[in-house]
Amino acid sequence: MYALDELQERIEEFLRSFRDEEGNLVYLPRIQTMSLDRLTSLSVDFQDLVSFDNVFVEVASKDPDTFLRAANNALVSILELEDPDYVDDMERRAFKFRIVNYTDHIPLRAIRSKHIGRLIHISGIMMRASEVKPLLVEAVFMCRVCGSEIVQPQEDGRYTEPLQCDICQKKTPLKLLPEKSRFVDWQKVRIQESPEELPPGQMPRSVDVILEGDIVDLSRPGDLVRITGILRTLPDFSRRGGRLATFNVYVEANGIEIAEKEYEEMSISEEDERQIRELADDPYVHERIYASIAPSIHGHELIKESIALLLFGGVGKTLPDGTRLRGRSNILIIGDPGTGKSQMLKFVAGLAQRGLYTSGKGTTAAGLTAAVVRDADTGAMTLEAGALVLADQGIACIDEFDKMDPNDRTAIHEAMEQHTVSIAKAGIVATLNARTSILAAANPALGRYEPSLSVQDNIKLPFTILSRFDLIWILVDTVEAEKDRELARFILGMHQRQRTPIQEKIRTLHPDFLRKYIAYASRENPVLTPEAAEVIENFYVDLRKTAEGGAAPVPITARQLESLVRLAEARARMALRPKVTKEDAEAAVHLMEQSLRMVAFDRVTGKIDIDRLVSKMSASQRSLSDTIIKTMRDFETEGLSVVDEETLIERVVAVGHPRDRVEDTIRKLVTEGILFNPRAGKIKRAQG
Repeated sequence: MYALDELQERIEEFLRSFRDEEGNLVYLPRIQTMSLDRLTSLSVDFQDLVSFDNVFVEVASKDPDTFLRAANNALVSILELEDPDYVDDMERRAFKFRIVNYTDHIPLRAIRSKHIGRLIHISGIMMRASEVKPLLVEAVFMCRVCGSEIVQPQEDGRYTEPLQCDICQKKTPLKLLPEKSRFVDWQKVRIQESPEELPPGQMPRSVDVILEGDIVDLSRPGDLVRITGILRTLPDFSRRGGRLATFNVYVEANGIEIAEKEYEEMSISEEDERQIRELADDPYVHERIYASIAPSIHGHELIKESIALLLFGGVGKTLPDGTRLRGRSNILIIGDPGTGKSQMLKFVAGLAQRGLYTSGKGTTAAGLTAAVVRDADTGAMTLEAGALVLADQGIACIDEFDKMDPNDRTAIHEAMEQHTVSIAKAGIVATLNARTSILAAANPALGRYEPSLSVQDNIKLPFTILSRFDLIWILVDTVEAEKDRELARFILGMHQRQRTPIQEKIRTLHPDFLRKYIAYASRENPVLTPEAAEVIENFYVDLRKTAEGGAAPVPITARQLESLVRLAEARARMALRPKVTKEDAEAAVHLMEQSLRMVAFDRVTGKIDIDRLVSKMSASQRSLSDTIIKTMRDFETEGLSVVDEETLIERVVAVGHPRDRVEDTIRKLVTEGILFNPRAGKIKRAQG
């Protein structure tokens, strides 16, 4: 074991002489340029230290205070030779030696008393962060009697002043001189276990971390962070103010790293890469991945295909003017009970690297976006990240979407399109990243899906949310003997632990390998080719053509056009292709067409009508309702405000509309309060 001076010399030698594999000096050039960037700390990879001298592992682990003191001294010692003016300008104690990539990783729920005073490495999601405050580390006091100045170091973050003046020995209150005292920036943050580390059915654990110096405010709530620091303790206090024998732990941070990307943590070996390349070259790569999505659920091939595309995601873009176009898709599944919606959501939440599962009634606006909470220690208001912020760069699965409180549901509007969460509460105005895909499942309003009613009548969701979903799927539980027998055999076979027919026909992928494949594919950013763009453009224009003339339904909007691009990019990424081919665009168009056919098909005109999502009436019904209201106005000009229902129906049918549709539309107008029945068999128009 080295003494302090000997340890300092060894670290100095490391900083001066350590070279990378190509033989270039690593740390000395960085130290020489610190003054140019006005830096006060040097980040050092701990693996470099270990490769230089193995003893650093033992010293850093057993006596981190001595190790860090020696490391800080070594850094200042080299700086004094390389750039003495900068050291004089900044003050010696401001310079810090910061460790990253430390070996001793401790999961948050594994922190125990044996780790107290040890250097540890933790990782998790930043839940909340306090404001940055100045922390007094060395106070200068002035004696009110003799005027002399006394220097008093402040330890453990507690304010202490001398009991008496050292010069005149008088016990008089001393005056603090803030302008001569030394402060450092201080911030307290809370780190919580990331969703992928959380055991099922467990409450997430969290720990407070103290940041000091130039590492404050580097990250914000929702960021995945890795922190190296020393585990410290603070005594508990009873309600009466007395100290208890139990202690709270916190981490005094030395180094902090922010993981920007969703799959940065995932390690992919050479063998994994070989298997990934092999799968990408398989001509049936798409079919194998689709079949690997929730293989324990029978059927629903189109939905599984769209979920696979959601997992891979399109390419997010930032335009020259700063506008961001999202690359992540959102999918809504509306279906009858017992069709496997929740199972699919659970599977996706488990498969995604940062997947979160939440359910209707137990979800609030603050829980989804962000909450402002009062810090128990300081009383200050701090920001706490919600589910969508925690699932940044991942997937949020929201079950029982229809059971959510409407006021809470509107909170996700911004996150779905802009991929941010803005909050303005209790004097805190902030915008957090929420770059997440949303996979939502909902039950029809009447319990089961009623095909004769519109989407709006079946699911009471506002168009503002429905339009933000790239694809909407409807699962209807129909009675068909052949299909029912097939499903029964599938489920009974699973209970007998047999391989499913799909697993026998197609070699499905293990979820762990699929997760690695998605991580590897996320490096690919496919570009839209002119051929693919032409397919999407033609589909969009051809559907829009049906809207010419004003009265026809508007089949598709610009939002669906962007959805097609995202889906096509995701399919290209799935095969590790750098370009989006015509085939990818055609597959995306097919998916979109099938989804629109489910939710926006007007049985009367035989056309896809996106307005069936917007309102309770299709475009054909709306033109008929205009005719009925105009006819009622004509009756009013003739002096009849109350009309026989049969007389009204006959006059509208005479114009050329089918009787059953006229009766159906009158019922809808009565339901909406535009017309009403003052008495049986009579119709009147509501005024106003």
